[in-house]
Amino acid sequence: MKYVTGIERRGIERGRQEGRQEGQAAALRTAVVEVLEARFGEVPYSLRETVSAENDLTVLKRWHRLAIQTPSLDAFQQQPRKP
Repeated sequence: MKYVTGIERRGIERGRQEGRQEGQAAALRTAVVEVLEARFGEVPYSLRETVSAENDLTVLKRWHRLAIQTPSLDAFQQQPRKP
């Protein structure tokens, strides 16, 4: 069995953490679009692109909640993108 140094161990853990965050972001991006589609029908391409480009988990969580609560797709799009 290969010896793993403390530095290597920290690097491996950091990579795992980044992978988890990327997975959470991908799931939230999908959830935002799916909620909007379920509530309002077709989501404009430009909005899909905006959601797909976002990586900040805080922003994505806010958008997900907003997608659930907003009265219309127009109201969702008029919200500021960053808090």
